[in-house]
Amino acid sequence: MSLLDSVSDAIKTKIDELDKQVEAEQADAKRQMAEAKSEQAKADIQSEVKSNVESLQKKIDDAKKQLSDAKEASEEQLDAIKKKLKIA
Repeated sequence: MSLLDSVSDAIKTKIDELDKQVEAEQADAKRQMAEAKSEQAKADIQSEVKSNVESLQKKIDDAKKQLSDAKEASEEQLDAIKKKLKIA
């Protein structure tokens, strides 16, 4: 497996993990909304979920940019990305 393949696979795995976190966050919010007793509690849940999902989405966007950059990177740059991602 080439260095580019290793780096790409690691980034894609990270994106998949983040997507799963978004799904889990949304499922948890749905459960909490069903249990919420007041409109204020529901509003607080929605606000928190929105913030968390936005944070995760930023990480996903950053990882996608990193993947795009990796495809154009030199061997030296790929090695730096590999170290940053802590790929064996």
